[in-house]
Amino acid sequence: MSGDSATERSGGSRLLFVDWARGAAYVLMVIAHVAPGDGPARVLLVSEFLTAPLFALLIGVGAQLSWSTPGEHGWRYVLREAVRAVLVIALGLLLMRSAASVLIVLVHLGVLMLLCLPLVRLRTRALMVAGGFSLVLAVALPGIYRVLPSGLDLDWSPPAHHALTTVLGLVGGAGAYRLTGLLLCALLGMLAIRAVQRAPMALWWRGALVSAGAFAVMLALLVAPNLLGLYEVHAYDGTPSEQIGVASGALGVLLAMWALERSPLGRALPSSVAQLLAAPGQAALTLYALQILVLHVYQVNNPLVRDDHWWMLALLIALGVGFAMMWQAVLAPLARRIPSARPWVRGPLEGLIRGVQDLLMPRPVEALSSAGGETTSSHRTGAR
Repeated sequence: MSGDSATERSGGSRLLFVDWARGAAYVLMVIAHVAPGDGPARVLLVSEFLTAPLFALLIGVGAQLSWSTPGEHGWRYVLREAVRAVLVIALGLLLMRSAASVLIVLVHLGVLMLLCLPLVRLRTRALMVAGGFSLVLAVALPGIYRVLPSGLDLDWSPPAHHALTTVLGLVGGAGAYRLTGLLLCALLGMLAIRAVQRAPMALWWRGALVSAGAFAVMLALLVAPNLLGLYEVHAYDGTPSEQIGVASGALGVLLAMWALERSPLGRALPSSVAQLLAAPGQAALTLYALQILVLHVYQVNNPLVRDDHWWMLALLIALGVGFAMMWQAVLAPLARRIPSARPWVRGPLEGLIRGVQDLLMPRPVEALSSAGGETTSSHRTGAR
């Protein structure tokens, strides 16, 4: 439709609301890692619930958008995305060796990237069926895993029983980051990005209403049971309330950013400001590693001191946001003059991954020409 902005088209242009959501995920992550308290009315506790699910949802969004990029189909898409996933997993394994008191999520997200490769090709109805199946797994597996050692009468040999519990634990029965729950969020991200890219800009208020509804579901499942004394819900506990609530909250964040960008307020933002606000999200992987590096240095020099301080929270947010904005402010003009610098505009690690991808699986000429849109803002500069 003639009124569509560049952000409503896949291809070379980046979607600013997706990068805004990534930036929000970074801030939530820092709060979850180093905030010394839950804040007024325990509002900061939401970061413990939403960070990993929001990153997982954005993995699904990114996978769907990559599949929609010109020249990124078939085996070329699979191999390029597999390279990205392997590099993310390798980075996660490296960061696990740090002294930072952080449970690294990158390995799980890298595996999730691999799981998304065949799913982005599904038609929407089939993707919805896959989402329903993943919902059942996300809700059922933790409960099955908890009762398996004593609650099920299985006439199996000890090695077979151990193998079953191990497999169930790895795919979603145990651990802080459960693959079945993360997969549910990724599938929600795929479905959401398909829906909003077809939605007219004038209907931004509907996205805001759906976002509010998603947050209401999150509050009903995560907050209300604790406040009313119905039952306890904790982050990472794998209960049905936790699994569904965090997925709903992550979806609410994405839709809120979509509605904000397309609202009169979002459209009134100057293009340069909107792009700078997107910079932290575009460099999310770099900022993740930077955060772990800072916490590693702090723990090495203060081995018996906790890293959760308000000053550390302010430092990491200011350092991450400031670094991303300064990096893009310097690299974006350079990339307009030197095309080879374009892959590095998002961030150092993002550029490194793109360079390895291009080395191992070069992109076709038409995809390279459209990729130049990533160096400029795709923000709407005026209402139509």
